Amino acid sequence: MPFRKSHMSLLAAAAAFCLAPAVSAQTAQAQVASVTPLSAPSTATGAIAKFIPQQQTRNTRLDYGVLNDALFYSVLPLGPSTRRHMGRTQANTGSRQLTGHRSRYRLEGSRISFSLLNDEYKTALTEYQKDLERIGSEINIPSLSRNEQLAYWLNLHNVTMIAQIVENYPVRRPSKIKVNGISVDKAKILKVNGVSLSLQDIRERIVYPNWKNPNVIYGFFRGDIGSPAILDYAFTGENLADGLRASGEDFVNSLRGVHEASKTRNVSRVYQEAAPFYFKNFESDLQNHLLQYAREDVKAEIVSAKPMKIDFYDDVVADLVGGSRPNIASSTIVDRAGNPITMSYELMQLMREFEVKRETLKKRGLIQRGGTVIIQDIATPSTQYDPNVDPASSTYSAPPTDGL
Repeated sequence: MPFRKSHMSLLAAAAAFCLAPAVSAQTAQAQVASVTPLSAPSTATGAIAKFIPQQQTRNTRLDYGVLNDALFYSVLPLGPSTRRHMGRTQANTGSRQLTGHRSRYRLEGSRISFSLLNDEYKTALTEYQKDLERIGSEINIPSLSRNEQLAYWLNLHNVTMIAQIVENYPVRRPSKIKVNGISVDKAKILKVNGVSLSLQDIRERIVYPNWKNPNVIYGFFRGDIGSPAILDYAFTGENLADGLRASGEDFVNSLRGVHEASKTRNVSRVYQEAAPFYFKNFESDLQNHLLQYAREDVKAEIVSAKPMKIDFYDDVVADLVGGSRPNIASSTIVDRAGNPITMSYELMQLMREFEVKRETLKKRGLIQRGGTVIIQDIATPSTQYDPNVDPASSTYSAPPTDGL
């Protein structure tokens, strides 16, 4: 997949500006006032039943090297949450117009550089999505190891979401994208092995019913700030345990995942969607799940006696500039190679705020010597993800000797 050199340089410069020398691999919408879990949809009826995992009969391992490179160069992780609501942004000099990100969660998760991606990238991304669909039609996915199956569905879901945003950019809210008059999440925009699928189908009719570990929730990127973050590498059958756990820890310990308000414990709408599959007794089951990933300073908020409430969900696009084409050149910085890089006002604003965040992380001991921010666990092939065991009682073991 091709990338513009200037695009890569800007991302490197942005990372250098806000993270120091090396980086390790209140726009709120309609409130859902009830914590009543959504009804579980029909899961494995009709043609979609062909995707129910079978006994493994193939040793095929899928290579996501192209996607891995694409994510590495287009995703900027923002590091652990400081659990501080961001205040109001400042208008550009000489203007009353607020541009860029204004979300109180704007320094959480990760961002994709949608505003910097060119037509060549867009075409390549769409072609890659089609390749994944083709692979799913040529190979019987349910006959692969369960790790390989899950990595396939997560990557297909996320690539499709990213491709739709790129295709429609600039777009402020991915949830507003329509395909033939249907929301992007519900539209049957994929076809695998002759079956038309939506992004919601992948989550609620294929993965959630067939993988008992709720960690899978954190593998799905919805394209917006409220979502679990997109990682800067592709999922594989080997790195699932580390990748999902890293994403889960990031989300649970962020304000968009869970936080205590004056009268309630606010939790993400993401958990309401998954409740029919993982949190039947919503408050108690979800609390137990959250405690498995929460830092000590977050646990007190989770065990509060206050009732749970579904929080406002921020569906603003998870990009660098808030879903707009930046056109105001603000400042020029120099990247690691000595090349001058001009940043828009919106991007420079985000970087400056992130520099303040970096100092906060440093004071809290979340920055190692040398200036490296602890963003996520390094994905290694040393653990095997068990899809049928909840992490509270599981011990991840080394992969079997057959390499799966």
